[in-house]
Amino acid sequence: MSWQSVIGQQRVKDLLARMVGSGRVPSALLFEGPEGVGKDAAAIELAKVLNCERGGTEACGECSSCIQAAALQHPNIQLVFPLPRGENETKDDGALAKLDEKTVRKVREEIHLKSLDPYHKISIPKAQVIKISSIREVIREDSLSLYQHGRRVIIIMRAEEAGIESANAILKVLEEPTPGTVFILTTSRRSSLLSTIISRCQPLRFDLLTESEVTEALVTRYNLDPSDAALKARLSGGSYIKAVDLIETDTLEVRDQALDVLREIAVGNYSQMAGRASRMLESRDPQKVETLLRMLQIWLRDVAIVHNGARDSVINRDKIDVLEKMEKSFNAASTVAASASVDTALSQLDANVNLGLLFVNLLLTLSGLLNKKSEAQHV
Repeated sequence: MSWQSVIGQQRVKDLLARMVGSGRVPSALLFEGPEGVGKDAAAIELAKVLNCERGGTEACGECSSCIQAAALQHPNIQLVFPLPRGENETKDDGALAKLDEKTVRKVREEIHLKSLDPYHKISIPKAQVIKISSIREVIREDSLSLYQHGRRVIIIMRAEEAGIESANAILKVLEEPTPGTVFILTTSRRSSLLSTIISRCQPLRFDLLTESEVTEALVTRYNLDPSDAALKARLSGGSYIKAVDLIETDTLEVRDQALDVLREIAVGNYSQMAGRASRMLESRDPQKVETLLRMLQIWLRDVAIVHNGARDSVINRDKIDVLEKMEKSFNAASTVAASASVDTALSQLDANVNLGLLFVNLLLTLSGLLNKKSEAQHV
């Protein structure tokens, strides 16, 4: 599959292919962009390409090197990611040396899952930072000769999670690159990296995926019904990982919940709104809140589309009668303003806010905007 394994991101893939074709791959690359849009997947694919025995701008997928790389067992390819500290671990111990057997098994299992799906997010219990021991192992390996032809590729995933010591060690090795080695740092929080690290890397910005790209990936990779996949893609906000997280979510149930919210707003049922906000506060689940807010956006978007007379473009096509009633209850300008308010609330979810308070404030804002109540009882 080669570059086809990376969903969308055609601009980035073309740029990387040109780098490989020209033989001018930088010694350090920074893959930056939102969570779940393919930064790790592209890094792993580039590592495969740089070690493929047949050369060229894409991996053949058939040579022994490609087979090893696909299993993430290639000696020239190293993954670095946050790990927990072991009992009595010192800075001179190896990254896995003091970890218990259960944790080591978990690390190996997560790497295996990553080999099966490059979009899988490696998650180890109690892992908070990229340890200095992990970077030292990289430096030690980098001083050795290549195991076989190709390039040594060090992929530092979630680079923003490097501790101060680790970040300084990364900077040092980037300042004194070894010929034949390529460092790829991936991050969704560029601002958390040392500016000196950023300056040593060539940045490549990854974009949010389009709804059609996410929909196609869900249908192809998970055999989802196209209409269900399209709804999940819309809820994902351009992140394939978020869309995958929604596979087990009953999106139709969430859709009904979002519609209930708009009904409560339309008739000014503040006691119901307060109860809903209280339940959100108790759940303490940002993903649940985000999913509901994105579904609210879908309803508001559809109402705006109906206002413009483009009924064939709505997502909730099976609820066109409901949308027509909502159109009469909410005027066009208010609907657009309400959608913008939901956007603002979504942008605040990553700021460690009080979910219940966020939800209450949003409901009050929406209630103030969506104030045309004629025929609201029929929504």
